[in-house]
Amino acid sequence: MATPDRLERLTDLVLVLLGAPTPRTLQEIAAAVPGYPASHAGRRQAFERDKRVLREEGIPVLTEPVDGPEQYGYRIDPDDFYLPDVELEPDEQAALHLAVAGVDLGDPSGRDALAKLGAWGAAQARPVAQVDAPAALVPLFEALRSKAEVHFSYHGTWRSVSPGTLHFRAGRWYLVGWEREQGARRTYRVDRIEALGAPGHSGSGAIPEDVATSDAPVDLWRDDEDAAHVLVRVDAVEGARVVAEVGERALIDRAPDGSVLLSLGVSSFDVLRSWVLGLLHHAEVVGPPEARAAVVSWLEEIARGADGTVAPVSARARPAPAPAPEGAAEASRRRGGSKTEGAARRQGAVRGLRPAAAPRTGARGASARLRRLLAIVAWLAEVGAAPIAEVAERFALAPDEVVRELELAACCGVPPYTPDTLLEIVVSDEVVEAFLPKGLARPRRLTPAEGLALAASARTILAVPGADRDGALSRALRKLEAVLGDDRRLVVRIDAPPLLEEVRALVEAREQAEIVYHAVSTDETSERVVEPLELFSLDGHWYLDAYCHRVGAVRRFRVDRVREVRPLGRPVEAAAEGRSGAGAFVPGPGTETATLELAGDARWVADSVPVLEEQQVAGSALRVTVAVGGRAWLERLLLQAGPRARVIAPAALTSVGPQAALRLLRTRYGRI
Repeated sequence: MATPDRLERLTDLVLVLLGAPTPRTLQEIAAAVPGYPASHAGRRQAFERDKRVLREEGIPVLTEPVDGPEQYGYRIDPDDFYLPDVELEPDEQAALHLAVAGVDLGDPSGRDALAKLGAWGAAQARPVAQVDAPAALVPLFEALRSKAEVHFSYHGTWRSVSPGTLHFRAGRWYLVGWEREQGARRTYRVDRIEALGAPGHSGSGAIPEDVATSDAPVDLWRDDEDAAHVLVRVDAVEGARVVAEVGERALIDRAPDGSVLLSLGVSSFDVLRSWVLGLLHHAEVVGPPEARAAVVSWLEEIARGADGTVAPVSARARPAPAPAPEGAAEASRRRGGSKTEGAARRQGAVRGLRPAAAPRTGARGASARLRRLLAIVAWLAEVGAAPIAEVAERFALAPDEVVRELELAACCGVPPYTPDTLLEIVVSDEVVEAFLPKGLARPRRLTPAEGLALAASARTILAVPGADRDGALSRALRKLEAVLGDDRRLVVRIDAPPLLEEVRALVEAREQAEIVYHAVSTDETSERVVEPLELFSLDGHWYLDAYCHRVGAVRRFRVDRVREVRPLGRPVEAAAEGRSGAGAFVPGPGTETATLELAGDARWVADSVPVLEEQQVAGSALRVTVAVGGRAWLERLLLQAGPRARVIAPAALTSVGPQAALRLLRTRYGRI
């Protein structure tokens, strides 16, 4: 007898356990579900794998004590399997479609959630926002929803935290919660969580009633309340933009020449130093003395390579993490400096929400197929019959895949697997008919990733300036919260730069304009005539794709670097429609390339900027080739990466980093 397809076994297992009035032992399951090995050890191993797949899919397989030698049995509680009716109106379904289509979370969880709600087939639209998700985000979201205490390693120390709010700001996710050991509210950057332990039980994460978390300030560099403050002066060229970025409350003084003095709370000085150096000669650390001296020391180490060599620098010591609690899992993340301007910023962006593509065989492939098949069966139970072409379009399958999966589903059911106990599905040349119990049409509960995807998509769209906060999407979100739990502790903030509305008006009117723009790649301010094409948010920043008459091609402009907008009253005529690429930095034709060697802490560069080629070299060093958008862009990258990064080709660029360090030492820090 041929071994059943893994999907067939998983589907039969769901049907058997869902219909079980009492827990089923492993022996009873093996007798009822074809495909399990004959040996007890092999059967147990296969069942544990299947149980893990079902639980990862949000299907709650309960383990309960039973009488007899096996001691434990298994079942699926229908109340935990099915989602209560959300009762979405057509306009609310459409709004959720547009939210899922309009926010790129990097994986299909949002579409899968819509499928369970009976709304498969998200609207076809270009995303207006991209929100990256670090590895720890989904489990933290689930702990937030269940009010469970979380345990994780952060800055080398294990913390026990009652989660209060998850914030998205400036392209980063932050957890605000109550740390038990410190007895105080604390803020943690989610992508800096080094390892995540098993959460506590539901309700274990109580927060004192007098502690607010939803309105807690979230600073870009401070992730605890006791962080030291660093004084930074920024000149008139970047002053206004930087104040808009960090907030007015950081402003200490605004000089007559337009420069500003800022006081910034800092937990990670490495990240602040990287941000300051990313502003080149437009900013300097002025105090306290030890902070200024640390920047000077960093620049002096880079400058020692002025002859094309880099002096050896020992890796900075990091505190050894405390022993991990039992069950802790390492998060997939590389530590490193802040990401540079123009970086694709994809490291950790997809982990936890963006599973890697998997073959159709194996646990991950079977899991995805099971998710899709259950969605198809639920939809067919509702509609009864549909053309195969419609099923294929709705569930993003080829017609032959639809036929293959539904023919397999027709073989699934419960013992004794006679025709009356199988899923009654008839597939003809063009139409599929299903004679299924209406109970199967009830939507399944969402997985944590699916719940996060819906909540994050909706809240991101509602955070876009000008969004209707009382419209169909808000109503849909309130209905979801009533069923899934209160997601108002998920806070998404997309800052609006000063000229965003002017730029948006140009895009909507399809009108040409003259803009004054400060380019990060060249550190130059210029006037350009542009034909606006699209406006969108990427990692917390707003970008405009426009045809630029100066270069004769589509270019990407960061809106907060637009200094002036002058509408010209002429319609857009550019033939080149659409975006110029997926990342923040999009190299143009003829862009120069550079080969960098990265060692030690500088290896973060390979994860943070678009890399054309990557090669492991002697020891732990990496050799990467990158597209150089301009000399200023390369200077920023090398100053941020530090003395363990050097350009090895072409020869004309090997001294860019040391020369930039020398220039800053002379012009900003008074060193010869």
